[in-house]
Amino acid sequence: MRNRARWLALGWLLAATLNNCSEPAHTIRRTFQVGEQWRYTLTLHATLRDETDMLELAYTDTVQSVAPDGSAIAERTLEADPEVLKRLEAFTAPLGTLKRKSRWKLFPDGRETPLEQGGFFIGAFTYAYPDRPVRTGAQWGRVDGIGSLEVKYLCRFEGTETADGTPCYKIHTAVEPMPDSLPQMQGEMTVYVDQARGWVRQIQGTLNMQASALTAKFQLQVRGAPVGE
Repeated sequence: MRNRARWLALGWLLAATLNNCSEPAHTIRRTFQVGEQWRYTLTLHATLRDETDMLELAYTDTVQSVAPDGSAIAERTLEADPEVLKRLEAFTAPLGTLKRKSRWKLFPDGRETPLEQGGFFIGAFTYAYPDRPVRTGAQWGRVDGIGSLEVKYLCRFEGTETADGTPCYKIHTAVEPMPDSLPQMQGEMTVYVDQARGWVRQIQGTLNMQASALTAKFQLQVRGAPVGE
């Protein structure tokens, strides 16, 4: 009886392994077309010292040119109610001046490089793009930051799923603070990347920030779609 149970367990393990190996590897990369526009809406529900607040803003990336290596130059325009922008500028002041319009070099692997320096920029989901083809369960990590804020993103590919009616890659992301980061930030997010175009479609998550005795909790939601869809 014990041997039979052992062989059943080995059989299940072998079947699971073979099933995973039969899954095709997915390459998660962005593609660009001159003139295309993607609009992102970000909503933050913040809780600070038992007080709640909500910030909502949007930005649009307009692809201006595409290079032979697949990278692109894009203009990013920040859109929000004037009062929201004023509050956001006050919040981001320690990290740099908020740029309402900026130019970027975008790469297929998710990297985004601002073509001007010295500011605080909205955007960049580099962590969602693995550096190799992946199957369900694959993991990877990224370290990124703005000013004194530095975090580690630990990602796991969870397969494919439809989000907002679009076939997407689903990625779970754990956010951990780096030792010298100020403030300290940690949390979890679920990211959906458009399978056909490689742009981020949706992000949902919770982030916690702490600086000395001050703590804040954020409920994050991001939605992206091509303009005119």
